[in-house]
Amino acid sequence: MKSYLLKKLIAGYKVNPNYKQDSLVALPYKYTNKKILVRHGDKKMIIDQDTPLIGQQTFPDKFGRDKTYTLYYYQWEPGKKQLKLEL
Repeated sequence: MKSYLLKKLIAGYKVNPNYKQDSLVALPYKYTNKKILVRHGDKKMIIDQDTPLIGQQTFPDKFGRDKTYTLYYYQWEPGKKQLKLEL
């Protein structure tokens, strides 16, 4: 299982107005066939095939390498269901 340590959460309204009350996770890769364990502070969340993709955005590389990168957004929902999946 891949593990990803978040630096910060994204306000939902920045990606989609329908998610203005929610916090989102921005990952540099989309869910593939393996689960992704996301950690932020002392909370954890597992992203798998049941986690809906909220959206994606492509940005130019700010270091002048003539490349772009894509972030994939998922809703931040650490909870009992998510913790049970980890065990």
